[in-house]
Amino acid sequence: MKNEGDLLSIKRIYYRGKLNSCNYTCSYCPFGKKSHLTATTQDEQAWNRFITAIEQWQGGPLQLFIIPYGEALIHRYYRKGIIHLAALPQVAGISCQTNLSFSADEWLDEFSATPTLISKIKIWASFHPEMTSVESFVRRLHTLYNAGIQVCAGAVGNPMAKSVLSDLRNALLPDIYLFINAMQGLKSPLSVEDIRFFTQLDNLFEYDLKNASAQWDICSGGRSSCFIDWKGDIFACPRSQVKIGNFYQNQMLAPLLPCRRKVCDCYIAFSNLTNHPLHRIMGAGAFWRIPDKPFITSVFFDVDGTLTDAQGRVSESYAHALRYIAQFVPLYLATSLSMQQARRKLGKALFSLFEGGVFADGGLLVYGGQSRCMPVELLLDINEESAKITAHSYEGQVYKYSMLVYDKEERINILSRLKEKPYQVFYKPPLITVIHKDVDKRKGVLHICKALAFPLDQVLIVGNSLKDWEMMSVVSHSCAVMNAEPLLKERARYTLNPDRLAAFFRFRE
Repeated sequence: MKNEGDLLSIKRIYYRGKLNSCNYTCSYCPFGKKSHLTATTQDEQAWNRFITAIEQWQGGPLQLFIIPYGEALIHRYYRKGIIHLAALPQVAGISCQTNLSFSADEWLDEFSATPTLISKIKIWASFHPEMTSVESFVRRLHTLYNAGIQVCAGAVGNPMAKSVLSDLRNALLPDIYLFINAMQGLKSPLSVEDIRFFTQLDNLFEYDLKNASAQWDICSGGRSSCFIDWKGDIFACPRSQVKIGNFYQNQMLAPLLPCRRKVCDCYIAFSNLTNHPLHRIMGAGAFWRIPDKPFITSVFFDVDGTLTDAQGRVSESYAHALRYIAQFVPLYLATSLSMQQARRKLGKALFSLFEGGVFADGGLLVYGGQSRCMPVELLLDINEESAKITAHSYEGQVYKYSMLVYDKEERINILSRLKEKPYQVFYKPPLITVIHKDVDKRKGVLHICKALAFPLDQVLIVGNSLKDWEMMSVVSHSCAVMNAEPLLKERARYTLNPDRLAAFFRFRE
């Protein structure tokens, strides 16, 4: 046996008591094994024993997560114990999985003597459409959230419940992350449309859909995190069946035994893998399944393929998200489109939400009541019968030319002449586009951020093309949309659609 010092390396603990009953009887839920409330005396005793052990903890700060087989928070001893644990200086935070069937208002009243503890409480709330309504669930969750408790909401990805899950997402505040768990035991695999739908609701759904390979060498289970059952037996995570010690005997086995599983088939299991993309996207909040939410003071969006779909339209969910975020931080565009083209693509109402931006790949910058235009001159003696020329100008200065040239020989002639000019030329037959030689999106974004004193570690840039990476790489928070080019998704820190940004970033103090 190892000594106590090895146990004290633990920083995160999942705890499951002897409780094995739930007041919900969902047909698909493995936790609702018993519909009636069984005796809870042994569970309460085990819970109090765990609390006593945490009171005596001599190690560093602990994060605690209660993951019962059933519903714990309908029992006052659990609610009271969570408040007591939150008051301990060695407890950095504590969460509990719950169906929210308890009274949120009554629990908040129980905090009345120690309201400052609320900031330590997290809630993993599971929505069960067979047992409650969207309205009731959301009302209780918002009550806790508005009181200062960090929350996430989740549901099983049942294809038969898509309509009510869509209603749930629309009813929740945009700031709250909604996760979808892949439904186990389906007679047939999810359809492509089902996967698309659930991925729209939860941009991280793909990770739950595909089991991660178990990788003991990079698992934090049994090292910095562990699962403890009601007897105090320690396991790497709730899915492991290999006992590695006992909490109450201050014992950890040496050397640690691998869990012997081939796959990590639940969120808690694969979130213990230190190389999992969840940690890049959710930060330290991956433990709670609540995004860490870095503070953002400005957002830059590409347009084509980022805000618009294949038909050049902006979805209502994206438009709603833009209106919401614009209440708290300034929005800017960073696009190859001219300002006139961007206005037409987005429409007057949506375009008005943006305070300027980088247009024509940096040919025009508009920001803070200022502008910078890098002018270009049109070639003379172009045959106007074979070329349709559009001049994009701002306050009398032309910063971009677009030429539709349908005659191949004429295109070759124009391209040859443009080589002699100090221009950047983009060519996609029959379109020839010309901008100033010294501009690009990266320089434009940096110019605006410097002029407006936006800290680069508080700037978010959202794009869809690998060409966007140059500008995205200069800030701390680069985000590829879900349908972005694969190479951009590999490089960007986040892969999220615009309508999910508020759940992963903090836009207000």
